[in-house]
Amino acid sequence: MTIADFVHNISKKLQVYNREWSLLHPFPDCVVSKSYLSKEEQIARIYSSLVKRNKQFLTAAKPHVFIAVRHVNWERGGLVEPWNDVASVTHYDWSLDGYDQNAPSWQEKMKREFNNKLLAMVKKRHQEKRIDLFFSYLSGRWVYPETIEKISSLGIITANISFDDKTSYWGYREKGGLSGNAEIASRYDVCITCQDRDDVGKYVLSGANPLFLPAAGNPNIFSYLNLDRTIGVSFIGQCYGIRPKYIGHLRKKGIDVRTYGLGWPSGSITLKDMNEIYNRSLINLGFSSINSSDKIRGLKGRDYEIPLAGNLYLTSYHPSLEEVYKIGTEIDCYQDREDLLEKVRFYLDHPDKAMRIGDMGRRRCLRDHVWINRYSELLTILRGPA
Repeated sequence: MTIADFVHNISKKLQVYNREWSLLHPFPDCVVSKSYLSKEEQIARIYSSLVKRNKQFLTAAKPHVFIAVRHVNWERGGLVEPWNDVASVTHYDWSLDGYDQNAPSWQEKMKREFNNKLLAMVKKRHQEKRIDLFFSYLSGRWVYPETIEKISSLGIITANISFDDKTSYWGYREKGGLSGNAEIASRYDVCITCQDRDDVGKYVLSGANPLFLPAAGNPNIFSYLNLDRTIGVSFIGQCYGIRPKYIGHLRKKGIDVRTYGLGWPSGSITLKDMNEIYNRSLINLGFSSINSSDKIRGLKGRDYEIPLAGNLYLTSYHPSLEEVYKIGTEIDCYQDREDLLEKVRFYLDHPDKAMRIGDMGRRRCLRDHVWINRYSELLTILRGPA
């Protein structure tokens, strides 16, 4: 590595740290936790809000869902396609229109243009065929609160899903408002939060209607392939934070860890290649840490992708994992890098035990943690009290 490359890498890391430090956290954790609602209370809050807003509960067996989700690499297969099993779908992927939140003119011009286009598309489609549910993966960075209000005023139930509320719920103060979900949340009828049930309190403090639903996997993308396990240990994901440190520790101790993703020598890989690597790996590593710190942890998408492939998923411990899996039976967890080393060595020496856990994890995931389960649960709630 040249001196110029070294300086460039240090500069990039400082930019990341500075951005993380500037994230807004207006309420201490103790205040957020006191605002937590149980699942029953969450649903009751949603029912009450729908009635106050004069929204009709869903009645159609397969409601018409307008999906506002931008596809980057996993979103079409992960969030959009599973809806086809339970609903009639209209999908708007605004990346095809060239809208870029990182463009220099985003805050001054392009954000307003995008919001106008989104609203116009919803109105037009609603006239052609009544929209029962507007489902989005948006944040304040993308959409204005008034845009959601206008969509809601059409009598359409609105729901937003978020995967990063642990650190980015409020986000940053920008010209167009907060970059997170805090300012747009109360305009939605339902706000699905996936990372940690404790984030429910943040939505309550914002006057919104939260629904904690963990993320899920798509078995049409990630599945068992009956391939030879030619890889002992692998990790797929970006190279940042504690990840290279933990993996470097394993390698120094003689463990061959194959790594794939942005920042590793292999670079990014396709979803098809990901599934094949999951299948060929006896041990698939995971990290529950969020951003650059290991102190903040939450549920991740790979918590469901990897088990669907049927091999052992070994990730850092987070309490929410116990709500979706039996640890030690369906997946396994480590506490720190020495615990990780010990468990990797154990499973490499006892592949039958790793394979048994992988099989149990796959069975659990297929039963409880695929997207059709999440969408079916949402629709059941939106059909009103039994």
